[in-house]
Amino acid sequence: MSSKSKRLGSLADIFQAESLEGSLRKIKLSKIKPSEVQPRMERQKRVQELSESLREDGLLQPILVTKDSDDTYKIIAGERRYHAANLLGWQEIECKIFDKNEKETYKLAVIENLQRENLSPYEEVEAMTILKDRYSYSDAELANVFGKSRNYMTEILSINTLSEEEIQTCKNAGIESKNLLVQAVQASKRGDFNTFIDNFQKGEMKTVKDAKSFNKSRSQPQKPNLNQEKPAKSPELKIQKLEKSIVIQSENPELLEETFRKIHSLLKDYV
Repeated sequence: MSSKSKRLGSLADIFQAESLEGSLRKIKLSKIKPSEVQPRMERQKRVQELSESLREDGLLQPILVTKDSDDTYKIIAGERRYHAANLLGWQEIECKIFDKNEKETYKLAVIENLQRENLSPYEEVEAMTILKDRYSYSDAELANVFGKSRNYMTEILSINTLSEEEIQTCKNAGIESKNLLVQAVQASKRGDFNTFIDNFQKGEMKTVKDAKSFNKSRSQPQKPNLNQEKPAKSPELKIQKLEKSIVIQSENPELLEETFRKIHSLLKDYV
């Protein structure tokens, strides 16, 4: 079994255990409202397509809600199904009701979306960051909930250290892999982010292995090119005193000419 299958299995187990507490009933759509905090950024994505599925097959899974007040409910997971039902003009929809606080509600929403594999890497990272920062989950607790190692969770959370501009650049470049985003973080820390993105867009960096090789090469000091030609030495005069003469040599004819001109000028004073 692949590691990905193991991850989805662990999430399914967690979700199933949580689901045992929920009670099922149909609730009027007018009494349901979306949550202010939702793991999915694109809330209306593919709603039209989902509405057609609901029309043909009906609701296969209830949406998850929690009691908000005496007569209203807030969506934990299933907001797209809620919008699709509204689009079809449904008056009510089957719901599973949980009695959860805000922290647990958001955790359930993340689990449900991850179980369906509907979150993009950017949405997943943002959701994990909210769980950590707003609801005070530690890296170790998140790792336990989502069936990952603590090091993996810390690495994934590091993606949010990229600036908003860098995140948008990664999206525009078409980077949809969490592991590639982790490598983009490493490049950004060394000031190589733009080169990293350029290489990705040129097709010179197609895999995570390529990205790791790029970061490794940039972190090592550049070795001098031994085959590179050495710069030419500055021209020099070579003066050799023989028994009855002086020999002046140079590879620079202009320097020789200038030297002889000065010697000739000096000798004129003695003539």
